[in-house]
Amino acid sequence: MTGNLPIDIPEIRRPRDMAQRARFIDAVEQRARRLGLAGAFSPPRFFGYYFTGPHPVVIAGQWTVMLDEVPPLVQIRQMVERITESRFSISSRESGGEPEFMLVHDRRDGGCWLWDYAHGRRFVEAHEPVSGADDFYESLPPGDGPKLLGP
Repeated sequence: MTGNLPIDIPEIRRPRDMAQRARFIDAVEQRARRLGLAGAFSPPRFFGYYFTGPHPVVIAGQWTVMLDEVPPLVQIRQMVERITESRFSISSRESGGEPEFMLVHDRRDGGCWLWDYAHGRRFVEAHEPVSGADDFYESLPPGDGPKLLGP
């Protein structure tokens, strides 16, 4: 177990529009319309991908959507298994279960890494992902707070 350490996978690069290709953006906008929310979904920088049973799940901000198995998503699972020689899994055995890891994707540079499920989920759900623990930064003088993750 790696704990709160992301595992860089330089062999996996995904396109910036991966969430659009996987139909995540469309699913979020359809759900928002059904809820009566106006406006368009503005994709965040980071997305999380995993599988619950056979179903792909995508997380971005406060949106978590189970999607159909489309080629870009199926390829993610296959690439992770092949590259890590099945040592790390982004799939749970049963539907509704949580996997051991999540694949986190940075839309800015296409980079991907594995993160244990709990920390990865917390990271991609954050409004503005930062490095460091919040309670630590509360004790620092103004201006010395968390550093926003950027290019």
